[in-house]
Amino acid sequence: MKNLNDIILPIAAELAQFEAFFAQTLKAETEPMDTIMRYMLETKGKRLRPILVLLSAKLFGEPNEKTLRAATFVEMVHSATLIHDDVVDDSDLRRGKASVKTHFGNLSAVLAGDYLLAKAMLLIANDADILNEMLHTSLAMSEGELMQNNVGLSYHGSRHDANPKTRLPQCDSPTKQYLDIITRKTAMLMRSCCATGAMSVGANGEQIERISNFGLHFGQLFQMRDDILDSDNTENVALATQLLSTCQQKTLDSLKDFSDSVTLNALKELVVYCAERKR
Repeated sequence: MKNLNDIILPIAAELAQFEAFFAQTLKAETEPMDTIMRYMLETKGKRLRPILVLLSAKLFGEPNEKTLRAATFVEMVHSATLIHDDVVDDSDLRRGKASVKTHFGNLSAVLAGDYLLAKAMLLIANDADILNEMLHTSLAMSEGELMQNNVGLSYHGSRHDANPKTRLPQCDSPTKQYLDIITRKTAMLMRSCCATGAMSVGANGEQIERISNFGLHFGQLFQMRDDILDSDNTENVALATQLLSTCQQKTLDSLKDFSDSVTLNALKELVVYCAERKR
């Protein structure tokens, strides 16, 4: 398995452009918010979502400013959900560092998450196709979060015990329920990363649909591996372990109809990395 830095070499220049654009976009007009944004930049993750946007764009054309806006949008939405999740879960740490809510307080964290979401929407307000895609994804993510809360499923060891009077009915099939939740919470955003990357370079409808299908499977695979590595919920771990191999094959199969290229090979290597990563 290649390491992530080697896998993303085909988009190294574009990723550097993204980092600069992302940092510039995060700047706030007021010092309290700008301080939080700078703090957040110091705790960046793997950037898998922007990577998916850039690779999907490069599969069909040359990444451009619209691509950078799409990549920045998805990373801002992802960051906002993490900040809000840490408040809901009362998490003290994020990527080995004090979470925003721990460092700045709950109120500041909630407002920072709201700021990121609002600024993300402004960023793509003039790109109707990308905005429409992302709004539908945001709805699905909210539904997935509520579904997880109501059934008491956990992805990082925390358990949300909803009021029994308001708890939604559980599905008869634990596997179907698990897949539905991880699809809405995680995979839909990965799907949109691929869709908007393709949209940003003028890919046609059939191309967008095919790469979106890849993104959906990739997102499911990513969350399954995450659950195996991090979840204290034994049922989630068991289901993820059972489904991982099949999901990995489906994800690779979804790339079969694309012409061979350096970018396509990078996507395939990213699938293997996702399935076999240790953290």
